[in-house]
Amino acid sequence: MDDCLVPDPFESLEQLNRFNHSDISCLEDTDLRDELNFLRPRLWKLPINHWLRERVKMLEAELSKRRSGNTEVFQWPKKKQAEGVEI
Repeated sequence: MDDCLVPDPFESLEQLNRFNHSDISCLEDTDLRDELNFLRPRLWKLPINHWLRERVKMLEAELSKRRSGNTEVFQWPKKKQAEGVEI
């Protein structure tokens, strides 16, 4: 079915890295989300131990790690009281 999406680790180093999920940390955020959105619908009726299911789990873990690492929270600047004004 979707076995054409499973990389052949003997074909090239790039395919080997993809097969072992070593390439995930090098993906841009948009590429990571695009691949995840592309693969999720293709999991339908695949066996539990299929490579695509493992790939999706690894992509989700990387995305979660990147989101948790970006904990920068926007804060509005504190308002200063105008000079000469008393409350």
